Amino acid sequence: MLRERRRGRPSTPLGVASSNVTSRLRRLVDDVHDGNLFEASVHAGLPYATLREIHLGRARRPGHQTLERLARVYGLPLEWFLGEPVPDDRTLPMTGWVGFVPFGAKVARRITIPHAAWPLIRVLVRLEQRLREMPASVDRPIIGLVSDPRDIRNRLTAFVLQPLLATRGLPGGAAESVWSDPIAAAGDRWIGLLSDLGRFWEQALAGLIREPGADGTQRAS
Repeated sequence: MLRERRRGRPSTPLGVASSNVTSRLRRLVDDVHDGNLFEASVHAGLPYATLREIHLGRARRPGHQTLERLARVYGLPLEWFLGEPVPDDRTLPMTGWVGFVPFGAKVARRITIPHAAWPLIRVLVRLEQRLREMPASVDRPIIGLVSDPRDIRNRLTAFVLQPLLATRGLPGGAAESVWSDPIAAAGDRWIGLLSDLGRFWEQALAGLIREPGADGTQRAS
């Protein structure tokens, strides 16, 4: 159990970051993946060894393609990794999964699920992958015959946010302030709600979003 918790995490304390890239990668891994570098490598589709060298500060000049890949996958500006000209306020830029949710009869509202709410991002990524692997048909869960990537993302966003959308309009509803106050959407309370929602869906959709293990069984993503 202890070995599993440490997988992808440094066994000894890290030294002072020797570059902006190392500092930013450490912050990204800490904030999004709770310090799990292995999970970050899987999500980004980059070799674990490559990220480890940057994370430890041993890669003095990380490859441009590696940084471009990280920027694209996490929706971050490339300049953020390089430390210029984006100011360093010791946070991650507010990016993540972007979709539109119903807001009235003929209106849809753009909403960003930040990477800081990683459990829900993980569910969305895995769910999108699983559904795209299925043939388009009226029986395909959630997205049916839809093929446009934007429409697929919007349907998935609305699906996972159903419990919060249901509170809209209720006095003191969990999501009420977010619809009218964009700043609230960046707050710890909102991110906490989304993270809890992700953990719920991980259990509720376990049979759909588990990925095959090497032995042919299913393991949680």
